[in-house]
Amino acid sequence: MTDRVKTENKIALIPVFRINQRSQPPRRGYSRKELSSLSRSIEKNGILQPLIVRDVSFGEYELITGERRLRAAVMAGLTSVPCIIFHCSQKQSAVYSIIENLQRDDPDPFARAEAINFLISDIGFSVERTARQLGVSEKTVLNYLKILNFSPSEKNVITEQGLSILYASELIKISDESLRKKILERVVEESLSVVETSQLVFELTDGKEDPHSRIEKFIIKDMRLFSNTIQHVVTTMRRAGLNALLEHTEDDGYIEYKIRITKTK
Repeated sequence: MTDRVKTENKIALIPVFRINQRSQPPRRGYSRKELSSLSRSIEKNGILQPLIVRDVSFGEYELITGERRLRAAVMAGLTSVPCIIFHCSQKQSAVYSIIENLQRDDPDPFARAEAINFLISDIGFSVERTARQLGVSEKTVLNYLKILNFSPSEKNVITEQGLSILYASELIKISDESLRKKILERVVEESLSVVETSQLVFELTDGKEDPHSRIEKFIIKDMRLFSNTIQHVVTTMRRAGLNALLEHTEDDGYIEYKIRITKTK
C-alpha cells in the first residue's frame, strides 16, 4: 500500500453524520467559548476553509483536519460541510493530520511535544524524518521530547503562564524536580526573560554549557516564527488559486526559502 496522498482537487459537500473523527493523536479540548464564537461566525459567513477528509469507503469519511470547524458547524446547525477528499492510507492520514496541526501556531509546547512523540513512538518516524517533515532541527525535536518529563503540576504552570518551548527546554535541564519548581516560580514571579532564565539555569548547573552559545541558539529557534509566516503566505496563495511552490534548504551557514509561482496565461 502506498503512502502517497492523492486528492480529488475539488470541494464536496458532505453530511456531518458521514464524517468520523479520529481518536488519535490525543487532542486537547476546545473551550465552549471558543467553539461558540466560531459557531456564530459560521452561521454568518459559512465555513471559509474546507475540512480535509479521507475516503474510507463509499459514502463514509474520516476527518483529517478541521475538528474545531466541524464541531462549530454542528453547533451552528449545519447538516453538511465543505470538504476536500484525500485518498490515502490510514497511516498517511494520521501523519498529515499531526503535521498540519503542528504547523499551526500553538502557545502550548506540551501539545506540540505530545504530537511529536506520537509521530516517533506510534507512527515510527525517526527523529531525523520528524525534523525534516516539520522543517526544524533535530535538536528542536529532541527538546520537545525532553519537556514531556515535566511533572503534571509543572506542565500546568508553564501552559497557564504561556511560557514557550525556549523556557521549557532550559528549565528541564535542572534534574532536581523540587529545585526546578522553585526556579519556575521565580521565572513567573519576576517575569524573567528567556535569556535571564538561561543564565539562571547556567549558574545552577555549574556552568556546564556556554550561555552565549545558548543565546545564539535561541535566536536561531525564533526563526521558526518566520518560517511559519512564510508557510502561511504560500498556503494563502494556494487557496487563492495560485500555483505556489515553496522550497526550503538549510545548513550551518544559512536558511534559504524560495517561492516559485507559475504565471497564469
